[in-house]
Amino acid sequence: AIEPEKITPTPGLVVFTYYPKEKAVKLGGKKYPLEVPVITPYGKFRINYNHLNDVAENQNYFLSLNTISSAAKGFAGNLMVMNGSNKSTILYLSFTDPSPKRAEDVLNCLIRVYNQAGIDDKNTMSKNTLDFIEDRLAKVTIDLSNVEGEIEQYKQEKGIVDITAEGGAYLNSVQGSDNELSAVQIKLTVLDQIEDYVVRKTDNSGTVPATMGISDPLLLSLLSQLYEAELQLDKLRKTGAESSPAVIAVKSRIAQLKPSLLENIRNLRDNLLVTQRRLRIESNKYSAMLASIPSKQRGLLDIERNAQIKGSLYTFLLQKREETALSYASAAADSRLVNSAESLGFPVSPVKTNIYFIALMIGVLAAVGFVLLREKYNKEIVFRSEIEKATKATILAEIEYNNDKQIPVITDSNRTAIAEQFRSLRTSLIYLGIQKDKKTILFTSSISGDGKSFIAINLGASLAMTNKKVVMIELDLRKPKLSNMLNIVNEPGVTNYMAGLVDIKEIIKPVANTPNLYVIPSGTIPPNPTELMLNGKLEILMEQLTRDYDYVIIDSPPIGLVTDAKLLNTYADVTIFVLRHKHTPKKYLKFVNQLYKNKEFNNFYIVFNGLKNRGMFGMGKLPQYGYGNGYGYGYGNESEKPAKKGLFSKSKKPEAVATPKGK
Repeated sequence: AIEPEKITPTPGLVVFTYYPKEKAVKLGGKKYPLEVPVITPYGKFRINYNHLNDVAENQNYFLSLNTISSAAKGFAGNLMVMNGSNKSTILYLSFTDPSPKRAEDVLNCLIRVYNQAGIDDKNTMSKNTLDFIEDRLAKVTIDLSNVEGEIEQYKQEKGIVDITAEGGAYLNSVQGSDNELSAVQIKLTVLDQIEDYVVRKTDNSGTVPATMGISDPLLLSLLSQLYEAELQLDKLRKTGAESSPAVIAVKSRIAQLKPSLLENIRNLRDNLLVTQRRLRIESNKYSAMLASIPSKQRGLLDIERNAQIKGSLYTFLLQKREETALSYASAAADSRLVNSAESLGFPVSPVKTNIYFIALMIGVLAAVGFVLLREKYNKEIVFRSEIEKATKATILAEIEYNNDKQIPVITDSNRTAIAEQFRSLRTSLIYLGIQKDKKTILFTSSISGDGKSFIAINLGASLAMTNKKVVMIELDLRKPKLSNMLNIVNEPGVTNYMAGLVDIKEIIKPVANTPNLYVIPSGTIPPNPTELMLNGKLEILMEQLTRDYDYVIIDSPPIGLVTDAKLLNTYADVTIFVLRHKHTPKKYLKFVNQLYKNKEFNNFYIVFNGLKNRGMFGMGKLPQYGYGNGYGYGYGNESEKPAKKGLFSKSKKPEAVATPKGK
C-alpha cells in the first residue's frame, strides 16, 4: 500500500524486493524503510505493509507508477453518466473498475468534490460582495458622524430651534433632487470601482466589486462572464501549464471581455452624468427659492439634508449586508445525492453469455461468408436470378434434382414434387398453344449433361398420360442417350431410315409401362450426321409423324457444341433450352441470350434443371447419377465427376434431377 505525500513520479514499471527481517524494500538498488515517508527517484511516498497478503522474502514485485494526469484520464474513461429520461433531472453515474470498493470510493469522492465546488463558487461571489459593503459602511459611518456633528455645532452657533413651514416645503423638493443625486453619485462611484477593477486587473482572480444600484443587464452579464473566466483560469492553472491551449484560450476570452466592459461602463457613466446635471439644475432652482429663508435656517437645512442622505445610504448598506450574509450562510450545492455509490456484487465484464453469443455469431457469419464467397466465384449457374439477369427469355419451369433411378419419374400414381413439376411444365406448354396444329417440341442445351433427354422423356410421359399419342425422336446422333435411358434397342433407328434401309413403321417403338408413348431411336451412329439430316428423308418423316401423333418431341444435340439443333428448328413449334443447376457454365448465358435476341429458334423457352437443396444442412452436393463421362465422338472429351456428399446433407428424401437410368 502506498500513501502519497507529494508524489511527482516518473511513469513506468518499478521493480522492488521486500526484506521482512529488515522491514524494508529495495528500490533502484537502494533500501528504504517501511511505514515512514521516503524520497526516492520515483517520488516521495510512504510504503505500508499489508498484513492481509503473504509476501515472500527476497522476491521481486512490481509497482506501476502513473502521473496524476494519466491516472485521472484512466478513471475518466471508466466513468459513464446517463440521463434518467428526457424530462428527468436525475443523472445516473456508473464507474467500472476491477476493485468494487475503489469504484465506490471514486464515485462518492467525485460527487462530494463536485458539490463542494458548486458551494465554493457561490460563496466566492457572496464574500466579495460582503467585503465591498463593509468597506463602504466604514466610510459612510464616518461621513454620517461628521454631518451630525456639524448639525449640532451649527445649531449651537446660530441658535436655531425650528424650521418654518415654507422652508420645509422647499426642503422637501430639494431633498428629493438630492436623493436622486446621491443615488446617481453611488452609481458613478460603483462604476469607477468597477472600471478600476477591470483596468488594473491581471490574469489572477480577485474580488469583483459589488454592483449595488446598477441594473444594466449587459454590464452584469459581462461582469459575470469575466468572473467565471477568471475562476476557470485559476482552476486550469492548478492542473496545467501557462502554455497549455486551455489556459491560452481562457486568457484570450478575458482579454476580449475587458474592452466590452470598459465601453459599457463609459456609456453608463455618460448617461449618469447627464442625469446628474439635470438634477443639479433642479436642486439649484429649489435652493434659489430657499434664499428667501433666513440664512441661518437655510444653512441648517443644508446640513440636515446632507445628514439625511448619509443616513439613507447607511441604512441601505446595512440592509444589503444582511441579505448577502444570509445568502452566504445558506449556500447549498445545486445537486443532491439520491443514492450513494454501491457495487453490483457481480462482475459486469466480461459477460459469459455475450462471449458465447459472439462466438456463435462469428461461426455462423464465417459459414455464411464461406458459402457466399464460394458461390460468388462459382463458374456454374447456381441461382435462377443469374439466368433472369443474363437473358429475357422466359423460364418455363424448374425441375428438382432426382436421386431415383426410375425413368420416367412421372407415372399415373406418382405424386412426388418432381412429378408435379413436370405436370406444371405440361400445363404451361398447353397454355402456350402447343396442341392440335402446333405439336412439335424441340429440346436442346448448351453442353452435355444438362439433362435435356431426361426432361424430354418425362414431358413425353406426362403428355401421354392425357391420352395423347406422343412420339420422341432421338436426333442426338453423335451421342444418343434417350433409347439407352428407356432400355430400348437402338437399331434400327432414324439414321437407318434416312439412309433408306428401313421403313418408318419399323423404327417406331413403344415405351414399356407407358401407354401412348413411342420412341424413334437414333440407330447406327453415322460418320456424317449433319449431311444425313439434309438428304430430305427427315422432312418426310416429320410430316408423317405430325399427321399420326398428337405431339412430336425432338431430342437434339447440344447447341453449344454442334449446330444440328438449328437445322431441326425448321420442324419445331417451340424450343426448350435446358440449363442445369451447378453444371452449366455461366459463360453460356450470353450465348443463350444471343439465341433469344436473334430469334434463331421458334418460341424459345428455358427449363432450369437439377435444382438442389440449399438449406443450412444441405450445402454439400448430393450423389449425381450422371450424364456420362463426356459427350464422345464429335463433341470433345468432357467429363463430370460425382460430387461428394456434404457434411450435413440429408438423404432421407430423394431429390429430383435429370438422370439417365443406370448411369
